Amino acid sequence: MKQSGRLSVEAEQVERLVASQFPEFAHLPVRPVDASGWDNFTFHLGEKMSVRLPSAPWYVEQVAKEQQWLPRLAASLPLTVPAPLRLGQPGEGYPYA
Repeated sequence: MKQSGRLSVEAEQVERLVASQFPEFAHLPVRPVDASGWDNFTFHLGEKMSVRLPSAPWYVEQVAKEQQWLPRLAASLPLTVPAPLRLGQPGEGYPYA
């Protein structure tokens, strides 16, 4: 369901995205995070990883910024910052069915 220009994505779609782009993680279960935020849809990938997908076209540019800056800032912040492991591409009907 689209709401206010936001996209939608289901766990099964994320499973297909992961399997097609990162086959090494295809065996891991995908389940939605209860409160995933507004800018991104977030899904658990196995027990220790997560998948985040922009929830609207205007959030796509943030992905590249996060990929660039999170690893650089992590060392100087007083809290744990997750490190990006992979950068996926559109596919499997995401962002558009």
